[in-house]
Amino acid sequence: MSTFLLSQLLAALAFAAGLAAFQFRARPAILRSWSLCAALNGAHFLLLGVPGAATLAAMISVRFLIASFTSSRRIMVFFMVLAVAGFLATFTRPVGLLALAATLLGTWASFQPNDRIVRASLAVCASLWVVHNAIIGSPVATVMELAFLASNAIGWRRFHGRARMDASPVPCNRTEDGLRSESGD
Repeated sequence: MSTFLLSQLLAALAFAAGLAAFQFRARPAILRSWSLCAALNGAHFLLLGVPGAATLAAMISVRFLIASFTSSRRIMVFFMVLAVAGFLATFTRPVGLLALAATLLGTWASFQPNDRIVRASLAVCASLWVVHNAIIGSPVATVMELAFLASNAIGWRRFHGRARMDASPVPCNRTEDGLRSESGD
């Protein structure tokens, strides 16, 4: 099997782990699934000869795993500094700036305690990775990130779209002594 095909196989496995991530409700489960996804994606970038993205993906994997246990600001800052240092040590092409921006935003998002903030921020990260992966010529990784955006939207709808509908007020009729719901409550 060629190195390119092996890289695309790893990207496909990362793809599956990432799709599953957004279908979990709990923040720790989302982040642990993303840790696996990032580890596989890092190996994919390494095989493609993109050491900057591979280094960032390895750090992202560890970051997601640790963030699944804590939302400590100190650890968040540590991973941001580590990402910048890793980026500077492996910088080869300007496209790496997209990977760095996605990594920094993803780092911030990973340490947020609210899953809504995590999901919204990771949607922006996925958009940055779509552009990055298209530029470096990885079709599976590009499609993967587009699917992550779709999976994130489905997960958002499943877990938060209904909450909005459930919270909508019951239609009321005005009576002489105040409001009465249609159900007679």
